[in-house]
Amino acid sequence: MSFQVPDYIRTLVPYVPGKPIEETQREFRIKKVIKLASNENPLGASPKAKRAIASTLGELNRYPDGSGFRLKQALKKMFPSSPSVILGNGSNDVIDHLIRTFCLAGDAIATSQAAFIAYKICAQIHGVKTLETPLNKELKFDVKELADLARKNDRVRLVFVANPNNPTGTYVTRSELKTLVRELSSIRDGSVILVLDYAYWEYVTAKDLPNPLEILQEYPNTVILRTFSKVYGLAGLRVGYGMGSSELISHMEKVRQPFNINSSALVGAEAALNDKSFVARAKLLNEKGMSFWEKHLNKLGVPFWKSQGNFIMIDCKQGFGMSGVDLNNACLPLGLILRPVANYGLPDLLRITVGTPEENKKAGQVLKQIQSQTYKSLGH
Repeated sequence: MSFQVPDYIRTLVPYVPGKPIEETQREFRIKKVIKLASNENPLGASPKAKRAIASTLGELNRYPDGSGFRLKQALKKMFPSSPSVILGNGSNDVIDHLIRTFCLAGDAIATSQAAFIAYKICAQIHGVKTLETPLNKELKFDVKELADLARKNDRVRLVFVANPNNPTGTYVTRSELKTLVRELSSIRDGSVILVLDYAYWEYVTAKDLPNPLEILQEYPNTVILRTFSKVYGLAGLRVGYGMGSSELISHMEKVRQPFNINSSALVGAEAALNDKSFVARAKLLNEKGMSFWEKHLNKLGVPFWKSQGNFIMIDCKQGFGMSGVDLNNACLPLGLILRPVANYGLPDLLRITVGTPEENKKAGQVLKQIQSQTYKSLGH
């Protein structure tokens, strides 16, 4: 049977999530599996969020608040400039809102090579092209080259910058972002929308990675993406949000599906915002875990890139003599799930999520074992 499906849907390669723990246990018949593949918070969820979620169970027969009023009010209290807020079923949902609202089929978005792959997937779903500027050896891109993509192609409507970027962990500095804003301001009367994805903002330690609200004040055609999936530990609830001018957000609200955030997610996210001690613990755990990984990888002689997220990118070809996919496949029977990034055009690299001290130690031992076996087989 032949169906009328657009070519951009027929050729779409859907997002593939990290391999589940249960699937790995079944496949390799092992009980203990550590997953350091999906940048989840190893502490679990905020305790305040758990208690708030439990309180909603008696009202599951009721529809959630379609406007998300209480959560929006809680978010606005956090930001002095009080930008308008739109809620999404994860920040992926907000990415989709942006493309559906501001792009027509045949339009384009601009981003960098190996930027968060959801931008490209959401764009292709709507028949929108993705233009990419290349990365250098430091896994960074030139902001002027990114702006040139928008300048040379008058169908570019949105420019996406993940800061820090997933999966590379690299970031765009304050001065670089200001240069990008200056360049975009001169293109089509500043009508190109800049999307700043700050999913990992809470983990940032670099002093020259700017607060995105600074950029919003300087360039009003900016939308900031945030999520509760990372530091707040609520990946299973799927809550994200976008911030921007009332004009931009009001247009996006028209395409948002009603009740896109469920009741438990609304109250859980609101409670998580107030769990400052949990966030502080998560940040400290990540800093210590990142320190462990940097030291351990140096000891193994495995090249890596300094990261501002809760994950670190390693060079498998240089460190293990194999591709990222092959290294992950070698780890799976040993009870360790990592994240190859060949789908980002980086076949020799692999991403490791920072876990608990116990998880990091065990994962480090697995990598050491694989490296030792590889060198032994090569006669070293």
